[in-house]
Amino acid sequence: MEGRGAAPLSWAGAQAALDAAFFDGIRPWLAALPRETWPPLATLDAFAASAGICNARGQPIHFVPPQDGLTSAMHYETQIADAGRVPTRDNWHDLFNALQWLAFPTMKATISRRHAELLGARGATEAKSRSVPRDVLTMVDESGILVASADESLLELIRQFRWHELFVQRRDEVKANMRFVLVGHGLMEKSLVPFVGITAKAVLLHVDADASLDAAAADWLEQNDHLQSSQNLAPLPLLGIPGWDARNNDPHFYANTNYFRPGRRLNLP
Repeated sequence: MEGRGAAPLSWAGAQAALDAAFFDGIRPWLAALPRETWPPLATLDAFAASAGICNARGQPIHFVPPQDGLTSAMHYETQIADAGRVPTRDNWHDLFNALQWLAFPTMKATISRRHAELLGARGATEAKSRSVPRDVLTMVDESGILVASADESLLELIRQFRWHELFVQRRDEVKANMRFVLVGHGLMEKSLVPFVGITAKAVLLHVDADASLDAAAADWLEQNDHLQSSQNLAPLPLLGIPGWDARNNDPHFYANTNYFRPGRRLNLP
């Protein structure tokens, strides 16, 4: 596999990269940002206010500078869930987190609330060592992709790691009947310089073509059985998605079994 590249540090220098399909889920908010300078927190805060973005308790979301010395999971999650304050540094990772709040507020509020509930139930033990449910929540938040289709047979091909059948033999159906939206802000940072090997954790949503992915993802996360194993998230090689990398126009691209691994069939929801 190719080595990982460093993410561009310059906001202006990253504009061409941000035009790629990896960032389509946050496209309306990216388009509203200035292309010349790094977006200040005041701009992100104004967007959240204008869109009425709230946490699960209905409190307005505010993007605020982190407090020195207060970096624990307990402090980070509880201030979002309790006060709507999202600590946000001036870096790509936190910027993409803020933009995901704007684009998928119901999903993000659900993730926040469920983290806070688990931390409240298990206290310092949970903060020190994440439980499996919080691992799943974190994987979705950091590395998740929403894959939606009304055609269950297409989703089943992901569960079975049948990449050639999905992306080559049924390519036209994939283009017409599947939606792929990256929601993991950590993985979005890596996607500024994508590499062969970059893989997401997929939330598979059997929904109609006009369904809200924000609401569908939140509903998926509300179901406790979905949080009981990380294997409920399907590995998905991002560069195989039609339109996401020019190399996959050649069917031979999918012959790289180090990337498009045959795996084993997953019994996924």
